[in-house]
Amino acid sequence: MRAWLGAAVLLSGFAHAQAPERWWKGNTHTHTANTDGDSSPIDVARFYREQGYQFLVLSDHDSLTGVDALNGLFATGETSAGDRPIVPLHPFLLIPGEEVTASFSSKDAPGAAARVADPERKAIHLTALGVRRVIAPQRGSSVADTLQKNVDAVRAAGAVPIVNHPNFLWSLTADDIRGLRNAPLFEVFNGHMQTNNLGGGGAPSVEEIWDAVLSAGALVYGVASDDAHFFKVPTLPSVVAAPGRGWVMVRSDRLTAEAIVAALERGDFYASTGVELSDVAVSDRSLSLKIAARSRSRYRVLFIGRGGRVLKDVAVTPTFPEPTPGAVANPDAPSVRYEWNGDEGYVRAKVIESNGYLAWTQPVRVPPSAAGK
Repeated sequence: MRAWLGAAVLLSGFAHAQAPERWWKGNTHTHTANTDGDSSPIDVARFYREQGYQFLVLSDHDSLTGVDALNGLFATGETSAGDRPIVPLHPFLLIPGEEVTASFSSKDAPGAAARVADPERKAIHLTALGVRRVIAPQRGSSVADTLQKNVDAVRAAGAVPIVNHPNFLWSLTADDIRGLRNAPLFEVFNGHMQTNNLGGGGAPSVEEIWDAVLSAGALVYGVASDDAHFFKVPTLPSVVAAPGRGWVMVRSDRLTAEAIVAALERGDFYASTGVELSDVAVSDRSLSLKIAARSRSRYRVLFIGRGGRVLKDVAVTPTFPEPTPGAVANPDAPSVRYEWNGDEGYVRAKVIESNGYLAWTQPVRVPPSAAGK
């Protein structure tokens, strides 16, 4: 049973809700042939629906790929987690989006067109969730200023921004992100093969950037996406920008564009590259989770706090209950919990599966007075 605590006591990505809820699987970053993808919007939507996703954001560059007609073909109408008898077998929804594709270089001349062949150019890309009009990329006086101006443009259009792939072209640092206003989401994982999620050459990983931002006091939630461009080539690990590499599992009582975007903005979701969680719970004393185990996989759960410090490292080996005649024995993993000491600053969890799949829960800000002992 989940226990929740209001923001007056504890700031968490997981908020109290009265209605029955469920997890909805979705991708927030996808391209079609309308810009630089290789497949039509209808083929892209069909792919995700057939792969068991419940929602999809089409985020073509600096343009708006309409979803109303696609929803007429694929969507199942408003779905409530509480109305079990009428939930469709394969609920699905398309949400409008745009990848606002801005950039910055110190060589840019005021009022002049940006120089494309510029090794110093930084890519400043944001997904606008739930947008209904095209947003023009904004230019600023620095990377951080350009980023903020584009966040403001997304908000002015009535949409919610996600800061995309910070390490693409090594473009964004923690200093660029930590001071942002009205930007609660960023990609902790992007499945495009040129986004340098793990860092290198002295540059921090995206997770290290996340911890630096959180340690500075900003509350930012981590999204995983596949940034898919190519659907007509075999979706092998070596293929750049293939689909199905990263997604979010959003907890909501309804499958509507408004409900999904609102849940993302308040952090009521976890990010994954393949690990499934059956529950994530926050109380006034702790963060806990339960893994929906698969086959013979084993797991490692890291609870992480200020400065990226590992607060607790838990090994999880699922067990197989005795099978009953005619039933399949599913692996069972115990719930894993971390209780506050009061000096963590924040707590988030990372789950590592034995074949390399990952999941990230959202950070919880822990006041010094919230010690569990």
